[in-house]
Amino acid sequence: MSRDERERLRDLKDAITAIHEHLQRVDKTAPKMDDPLLHDALLFQFVVIGEAVKHLSLETRESAPEIPWTDIAGLRDLIAHEYFRIDIHRVLEIVERDLPALERAIDRMLPD
Repeated sequence: MSRDERERLRDLKDAITAIHEHLQRVDKTAPKMDDPLLHDALLFQFVVIGEAVKHLSLETRESAPEIPWTDIAGLRDLIAHEYFRIDIHRVLEIVERDLPALERAIDRMLPD
């Protein structure tokens, strides 16, 4: 049984929320930002985000053309298949720079 569009959007929202929650638990100025458990948690959520994006319909993706859907799916593939190339500081940049726009788009798409 496949998941429907609304469930995929909810998966995206839940993963974004989890990323925010993981980062709130850490003192960003402390060396804890190098915590392997935090890295694992963040990377897993990005895999969830990428997988959900891959299963969204073209119509849904086209409703938010400002979102780089292909890049999001590509990050998932990079984490899953070329994990040795991941720079956690780049991932944190993505969280700060790109995640807010994705979150706004998902909030627009998700019916209340």
